[in-house]
Parts: sequence; C-alpha cells; structure tokens
Amino acid sequence: MGKRLQLFAKNTDSIPYAIFLRVITQDYRRTSKRPIMKEIPGNSTQLLKTLILLDGKEGNYTPTFIVNEVSTNLTMRKTHKDFNLKISKAKLEKSVVIYKSTNCDLCDTAITILEENSIIFKSYDIKIDKKAYNALKDDLKNLESLDNHTYPILKIEEDIYTNIETREQFIEILKLHFE
Repeated sequence: MGKRLQLFAKNTDSIPYAIFLRVITQDYRRTSKRPIMKEIPGNSTQLLKTLILLDGKEGNYTPTFIVNEVSTNLTMRKTHKDFNLKISKAKLEKSVVIYKSTNCDLCDTAITILEENSIIFKSYDIKIDKKAYNALKDDLKNLESLDNHTYPILKIEEDIYTNIETREQFIEILKLHFE
C-alpha cells in the first residue's frame, strides 16, 4: 500500500496552460526518461504521471515543473530530430495516403513524421470516414474486414504497407520511397 505516487496538474483558471514536468528519482520506476509536455485546458485536472515506489526505497524525488500560458498559435509536440529525410522536390510530389484509426498513438507519430519532413499527404480515419474505408477495402481486395486490422496503413503511389508495428518500420518505408 502507498507504493504509487500520482502527480496531477490542476488548472483553476479559465484559460489553458502548457506544462512541462520532469521527475528525477532513483526511488521510483518510470522516472525522468520521459518528461511530460501537455496542454491543460481551463478549469480541469489531469493526471500527468504515476510513479511506482521500488521496494526498500524512501520515495524521494525532485520535480521540475514549468507552466506557460498557451498562445493560440502554440502547438506542443515531441519532435523526431533523429530522423530527417533528404528529399528532392520531385520525390515530394508522390501520392501519399495514411489510413488511421481513432486513438492510435503510432498513427499520430507517423503523421508527425510526415509533417516534420514536409511530405504532402492525405489522412483518413477509417472509423469515421466510410468512403475512405471502402476505398481501402477495394485496394486491399483480399481482406473482408478492416475492423481488426492494425494501423496505420500507408499508401505511397500504388504501394500499400500494412502491419506497420513500430516507428522504425514506418521510417524505413519512407526511406524506400523518399531518399
């Protein structure tokens, strides 16, 4: 009992705030390796991090917490600076479509990678867009249902890539077409 420590951000103002939280500790699992950057909407409370106390430890930690008012043109995102394609303009003119599903973290990561590398693409959420769902089903003629399929599905020109399970796999596919 008492082995979990939950850290929350409570915004009592009516405007959103951008927060940064880093926790440095040797007493808990899930520590500072992944700082939290998040927008906290007005009049809300959000869980930021749950730390689990290691056996035999006291529970010491050092937080770094920074709060900024959110500008209407501010976007917060994690960048993937370790990946930058060297793309010629001719290659940027390829037709790229990403089919995603709601609440898909890898889909969000894939879209960020495309945006950061200035790749022009179309994105469709197949749970919402039935027309896109049917177009994908036609492209993948051998599948009867897409309901249990993993996402994202990437289409570059006529090549379709399914079963993309990691960020690294997604990057390798892009390298095939754009480098």
